[in-house]
Amino acid sequence: PHPASLYDRLAAQKPIFLESRTTAASTSSASAASSVDNTLAAYATAISSAPAHRGALLLSVVGGKLSEGINFSDALGRCVVIVGLPFPNPHSAEWKAKMAYVESKAATTTPTSGPGPAGKGAAAREYYENACMRAVNQCVGRAIRHKNDYAAILLVDRRFATHRIQAKLPGWIRESLVAGSGRGGVAD
Repeated sequence: PHPASLYDRLAAQKPIFLESRTTAASTSSASAASSVDNTLAAYATAISSAPAHRGALLLSVVGGKLSEGINFSDALGRCVVIVGLPFPNPHSAEWKAKMAYVESKAATTTPTSGPGPAGKGAAAREYYENACMRAVNQCVGRAIRHKNDYAAILLVDRRFATHRIQAKLPGWIRESLVAGSGRGGVAD
């Protein structure tokens, strides 16, 4: 027999709800909204009716329907796990155009003494990282909605340990960071 997957082990402990994979292109926007509403209602019911401390898991994707614009305050959001950095696809036509535009604007505002210490492509890289971190910060902010609210925030990627990325996190998160230790950098 094969050992149970991590998903199976989690599902044995808590009900798991998944963000729907349907998109506006494949379904009507009313149908997609209904799917999100149904998932959220089932998740909220599982949280409020679960035995003490059992809770539930809601899995979604950064940039998906559940990662922005919905409040998961109080018991609806006690932990946010960001796995990896959600960089946009730099090879898409849209992002190629955006980064070329940013670089062209930076080139026209750079002093004539030549490129700064950051070098060619620095403005586009900064813009690209900022887009990624804006998405991270939006997701993290879904769970902490008022001064008495709290949530654990797990940033699971070694790049979160770099100064460049940490500098793009809100101050209240930077002040509370705890470096991972143990296997693979995960805190014990």
